Amino acid sequence: MKKIISAALAGVMMLSAAAIVASADEVKTETAGAQAAVETSGDATGTIKFDPGDWNSSKIQFYIWDETAEPHLYLTKDGWVEDNPWGSNKKIGGTKLDDGTFESWEFTIPDGHDVFVIFNDPAIGQTFNCVLTADAFGDTAERTGEICENPVDSEKTAEAVRFRDSGLTSQLCITSSGKIQGETVTANTDRPLKVAEFVLNYLGKEEKNSHEQIVTEANVAEAISRFETTADDVWAKYLTLEGQDNYNAEEAKKMIKPTEDKKDDKNSDDDDDDGSKASGTNSTTSNKTTSTAGTASKAATTTGTTSTATASTEAAASTGDTTNTAAFAIVLVAAAAAMILARKKVEE
Repeated sequence: MKKIISAALAGVMMLSAAAIVASADEVKTETAGAQAAVETSGDATGTIKFDPGDWNSSKIQFYIWDETAEPHLYLTKDGWVEDNPWGSNKKIGGTKLDDGTFESWEFTIPDGHDVFVIFNDPAIGQTFNCVLTADAFGDTAERTGEICENPVDSEKTAEAVRFRDSGLTSQLCITSSGKIQGETVTANTDRPLKVAEFVLNYLGKEEKNSHEQIVTEANVAEAISRFETTADDVWAKYLTLEGQDNYNAEEAKKMIKPTEDKKDDKNSDDDDDDGSKASGTNSTTSNKTTSTAGTASKAATTTGTTSTATASTEAAASTGDTTNTAAFAIVLVAAAAAMILARKKVEE
């Protein structure tokens, strides 16, 4: 009898050890894969060109900035700097080529950063913010003919551009008058924060030409849609801006219209219509909740082992790691077999 039981237990221990080794190998493989996934190609270096077309420019300035860096950095011929070089031909002026296009100096775009460019002719005008990535190196940007409102000064205009080969084009943004312009939202853009900051900066202010309110329910709703975010997320971001100039949660909530505000309005209407009915419903719901909780507690008590095993299986399935589950099942089967053999021997 002892020999049989010992042999069975030894088999179970061997199977357990094999399962642990297999699990460790799988974890090691998954970890290696995760490390490979975060590897980057590194920073990219090159030059870009701009075709001014019928501007017939004699000077073009390449105004390039990095919004990911804190504080924001600006590109000059001496590299990335904190001082804004706007208007300095010495620091950001391009080289005019024989075909009438202008080429920048060689520069590096940090990997994973949101970088933008404006092409500025001091005698004629400027282009609208354009997204700039390593795909633009060796490519030429040209004006599209679309006239946009200057993002900062509504009395000025800026012309949209697009790179010929890469297709890089204008940045989606909200102007100082509340217009939503542009096409591209970069990977690092905090979408709800962009809308929340617009509400913070311009709430209660008037557009200087029309004297109309800059922040309205309509343009906030449009901004939420264009940035593909939600009113709830925008409201949550707005609350994080408390303490900054022009912060007004009460008025901002009316413009953003988060879901919780809509629910409060609905509950208020229901209470006004039939307060006693609402009270009765709440009482019934409370009783049902208590009953359900008691039933759930009882079920959990009577099915503890089964629930634990099920939870383990579901957790493994949700992460794609089924090795431990399979090994555990094998061990259980082996243990059951050992018990059956021992019992059979005793009966004999």
